[in-house]
Amino acid sequence: MRKRQLSLLFFLVIFVFKSNAQEQPVFTEIPLNNPDAFDNPGSNWVMASDVIANMDKEGELKPVRGTGILVNLNSKKSRSHLITKEQFGDVEIELDFMMAKGSNSGIYLQGRYEVQLFDSWTKTNPSYSDCGGIYQRWDDAKNKGFEGTAPLVNVARAPGLWQHLQIRFRAPRFDNKGTKIENARFESVYLNGVLVQQQIGLTGPTRSSLSDEETATGPLMIQGDHGNLAIRHIKYRSIHSENDTPEKIRMPNPILIDPGEKPYLLRSFLSYGNKMITHAISVGNPNQVNYSYDLKRGALLQIWRGRFADATDLWLSRGEPYQRIVPLGSVVTLSDAPSLAVLNDKMQTPWPDSISFDEVQTHGYVLDPNKTPTYQYSIYGATVNDKIFSPGANGIRREIIARDAPANLYHRIVASKKIEWIRKGWYAVDDKSYYISIDEKLQPVIRQSGALWELLVPIVKSDVPVSYSLIW
Repeated sequence: MRKRQLSLLFFLVIFVFKSNAQEQPVFTEIPLNNPDAFDNPGSNWVMASDVIANMDKEGELKPVRGTGILVNLNSKKSRSHLITKEQFGDVEIELDFMMAKGSNSGIYLQGRYEVQLFDSWTKTNPSYSDCGGIYQRWDDAKNKGFEGTAPLVNVARAPGLWQHLQIRFRAPRFDNKGTKIENARFESVYLNGVLVQQQIGLTGPTRSSLSDEETATGPLMIQGDHGNLAIRHIKYRSIHSENDTPEKIRMPNPILIDPGEKPYLLRSFLSYGNKMITHAISVGNPNQVNYSYDLKRGALLQIWRGRFADATDLWLSRGEPYQRIVPLGSVVTLSDAPSLAVLNDKMQTPWPDSISFDEVQTHGYVLDPNKTPTYQYSIYGATVNDKIFSPGANGIRREIIARDAPANLYHRIVASKKIEWIRKGWYAVDDKSYYISIDEKLQPVIRQSGALWELLVPIVKSDVPVSYSLIW
């Protein structure tokens, strides 16, 4: 384990907007029910209502007929960029995007300054050319690139999953003679809710821009000649005042924990929505795939990709009042409900939201030689072993064995507003936020319960583990 008090600006400084700043306008969404907002988009840009990727097949994206999504399916005959008719200066941009496996694209502010979009899934040491990077400039005379800024951390998700990008951009400034007096800059870039760039100045346009001439305004451009991707929910708003530049507030040196060569286990309180989980354990892995678990309910609470944890609250003022840790990556929230329940009717009996303190007996956990924990507890008369580990950088693997299980005992893998069957043994969850991979021989059941859909698995044999993967 490495406990480090880092001096990175990323962790030492937070930004707040000055209270006297001019009130910002609401976001305007670019409609994607027709191509009218764009300047002669090529035939490689296809309207769709949904899109499905094969994360095992290079470049594959399959659009579903309809509108609301634009899908780039470039070919040798058609590989044009997508360029807005509207011109932008100082602007905030937000959008969702989905990458095909191995795909490469980018979003250019003013058609000149690129934030890279790339299938950087599972990469632990990103460069400027990875997702969320500010792409390098190019010197034709030297045939060499220069500048370029890597994202602070790689939180890119798997091919075929929706990702979210937020960009706050300042245009270059010019005097009344047209001479540039201030460089363009990215004030902030957030990828999947995590800050990956801040206050990055640009001495000129990045490589493959629409033009090398800098101006006060320009269009938004999405690269269409490198690889397949889908976009939706593009929205923008202008930044009116220089006073809207974030004000820096220095914070105490944080206590950040990263695992070493083996998993690192950390007991703490954990903020979970409006609750405080008091018996939480969080596990950080060297491959930057991490999770939190509730020891009292056997519940897998959350998973995240990126750095492990900020433990400052455990030490600051002797841990009072919170005694909690804060994940440092892009978090996918799961459920704090019990993982196991007896359902007399698998389609109708509601899943319990909670369980009494006396109904579950926690027996702690054991570690294998790789420091991977198996959690042990008793519930409904069954003795449960719950092993959660990361066999690779793809995600989390979970294996549950319940010995002496009563009749009609089920494990709930997930509850979500949306569960989509992708192909045999594969499901996309929560509007394609993550995947679940499970052997169909375990007889998974999808049912609707109130406003949610649930994926359940019966505990049939005490010597056969319920085993599945969460991939994101």
